[in-house]
Order: sequence, then C-alpha cells, then structure tokens
Amino acid sequence: MSADHPKISVVMAVHNGANHVRAAVKSILDQTMRDFEFIIINDGSTDETPAILDEMARHDGRLRIHHQENTGLTVALNRGLALAKGTYIARQDADDLSYPTRFEKQLAVLEQNPDVVVAGGNADDYYEDGSHGTWGFYGDEVLQKIAFLKTPFPHSTAMMRAETLRALGGYDESYKTAQDMELWMRMAKAGRLAMIEEPLIRRSVVSGSISVKRRWRQFYDAFRARMKHNSWHRKPLALYHSLRSLLIGLILHHIVKR
Repeated sequence: MSADHPKISVVMAVHNGANHVRAAVKSILDQTMRDFEFIIINDGSTDETPAILDEMARHDGRLRIHHQENTGLTVALNRGLALAKGTYIARQDADDLSYPTRFEKQLAVLEQNPDVVVAGGNADDYYEDGSHGTWGFYGDEVLQKIAFLKTPFPHSTAMMRAETLRALGGYDESYKTAQDMELWMRMAKAGRLAMIEEPLIRRSVVSGSISVKRRWRQFYDAFRARMKHNSWHRKPLALYHSLRSLLIGLILHHIVKR
C-alpha cells in the first residue's frame, strides 16, 4: 500500500460514540483487503471518543484522525472527503460493523464494471428486542429506479468512485439528514448503481432514538430531494413515498413511547 495513493479511503464521522466506536473501527482494520487509509472525523465529541481514536491510531498507521468542533454529519463527511487520497471512497458509520470481506467484494464489483459509480450492499439488522432481519435487496434494473424514491441501501455499505463523487461536489451541505439519499440520486444520474445481495455490515437498529423534530427534518430533506431529482411524471409517486415514510415514522415513534 502507498500512503499517498491508497486504493480505498474509508470515511467515518463520529460524535460521542465511545460505547461503540472501537468495535466499528476494528471491523474496518480487520478487512481482508488491506490497501486503505481510514479517515475518522471526531465531530466535537465530549465523551471518551477522542482518546479512544488517538490510542487506536498509535497502533495502526492506516488511521488518520481529525478532531474538530461539532459541525453535523454532512459537513464532517465532506471534511473527510477533502482529506481522502484513495481511488474509491468507502463509508462506515460509528455504530455499524463491517464484515471482513466487505471491501474485497465491493472492489471486485467496481473494478469489473467501469460504469458502476456506487456499490452498496445488504445489511443484517439487529433490534433491541433481540430480533433480527435483513435490509433487503434490489437488482440492477429496480435499483436504478428505486434510488429516486427511497434509500436503496444503508449509507454505511457504500463504496464510491472518488472521481465521480468529487465531480458532483460531494455531499450537499444543505441536507442535515437524508444526505445519502440525495447523493445516490445524483450518482444515479452520473452512472450505474450496484448492490451486493449478501449482507456487508451488521447494523444495530435502535427504535425510538430519533425525536419527532428530527423525523420532520428527515421528511423535509427527503421530500425536497425527491422533488428536485424526479421528473414531473414521477413526482406524484415521490410525494406518496414521502408521506408514507413520515406516517410510518410517526406511528412507530408513538408506539415506542407508549
């Protein structure tokens, strides 16, 4: 691996993730594909996160830690992109675990298919009550269409071509939420999306952790992304998906709070 030209730049932003960030970072360091740098933006954490990250970086030269005041996820991710040197950009969330062969599988898809600009994947979802399931899978033809209506794969499964991502200006910082959904829409216009059917990560899904205020922000951001990127004849369908997701979110929040 060349420190100046790694194959992959992994970008993570974390705010107060002391309870889970160590395991998330280790899941990346344990990848079978070793040619990467791991850029972690400590976004103004006030817990033990900075100390954990600095300690881990002392033991693995692939870790590049950047400490900053809290800016929010979208701005922090763009900061990570600005620091990245890799041909591909892989996302990792601080509370998810990547399976060891994740990068190996995604790199094969991207290098064998030059028209693919993003390779996402399925996920194993584990819930508070002990139950678990999978995110779901979309084949190539459906994936390219569904990306304009809903998030097709978890943000933390994505691996993207850095050249395409930079040409599109990275994440749109006017989106405090749904920044991944909006980005996939732009990427889908620039090239082909692909999804690996096998789960690439393990996600811990915490019900009721999102406030009603944030649900409204998610609705707003997702709605304007759909309205911006869908053609006029698809806007009614886009509106339906926006209202449906808002209703489901509010119902689930009400049930959890009972």
